[in-house]
Amino acid sequence: MRRSGDSASAGANSRKSVERFSLGNCEETKAGSAIRTLNRSSGQIEGNGMASVSDFEQGQTFTVEAGGRQIPLELSAVKPIAASPRPGGGFSLLFKGPREIALPQATYLFTGESGSHEIFIVPVAADATGQLYEAVFN
Repeated sequence: MRRSGDSASAGANSRKSVERFSLGNCEETKAGSAIRTLNRSSGQIEGNGMASVSDFEQGQTFTVEAGGRQIPLELSAVKPIAASPRPGGGFSLLFKGPREIALPQATYLFTGESGSHEIFIVPVAADATGQLYEAVFN
C-alpha cells in the first residue's frame, strides 16, 4: 500500500490536504475527509475510506530517506485523540529514531512492511536513547 499526504494550495490563505494510496491495481486519493479509490485496471472509482488508528501498530519499523541516507524509525506509540472532530477519530503517532540523526520538521516517505506512507512529522524530544517525532491526524 502507498500513502502520501501533502498539502496543495487551494487559495491564497487556505490549504487542502491530499493523500494518495496505492495497493495493487487500486489508487486512493484523499482530499480532506473523503477518499476516492481508483482501480487503475478498470478506471472505476470503487469506494470511500479514511486512514484510521487501526492502520498502524506499535512496534512497526519504517525507513525514511533523508540526505541520501536510509534512517530507521520505530513506531513507539499510537494514541487515539478522543475529542477529535475528525470522522473516525483522530490519532497521533510517536516515532523513535537514532540519537545521532535529528530530522527537521517535514514530510518524509516512510517505507515499511505495510507499504509506503508520506507522513508529516515534527521533532518533539530527544534523550540518550534517541530522537522522538510526532505525527498527528486530527
